[in-house]
Amino acid sequence: MSAPPPPPPSAQPPAGLPAQQQHAGGASAQQQQQQQQPQTNDSLFAKDLRLMMYGFGDSKHPLDATVSLVEDIVVEYITDLVHRAAHLARKRGARMSREDVMHVLRRDPRKYGRALHLLQTQSEQNDALRSDQKYLAQGVTRK
Repeated sequence: MSAPPPPPPSAQPPAGLPAQQQHAGGASAQQQQQQQQPQTNDSLFAKDLRLMMYGFGDSKHPLDATVSLVEDIVVEYITDLVHRAAHLARKRGARMSREDVMHVLRRDPRKYGRALHLLQTQSEQNDALRSDQKYLAQGVTRK
């Protein structure tokens, strides 16, 4: 008979626990090694969230459950923001635009300011890219 498959990652205890606490019945060396390594989450934002969490003072390898919770909060916030912006656009009878998103953010000065800064930065980057493309199209090479 073959061995039963390992439990799904969500059923495994956090990797920081001692081996005795992870599996009272004992686990193979391979299972223990897999549990000690940080698990990658096949989610959309997990990699970026891990880096951001570390940058804001969390451990270098935050728990999968913590990353998952933060991701759930982020996805819920973005979904709500987009729904509210889409609702405004529907009321105007138009497609959703940046202005709709900015209108939703207007009551939170910190988020509004950050969004405005990111839009300005994007515009500056696009201008620089267009300038470089125009420069290269003229056949001039940089030294």
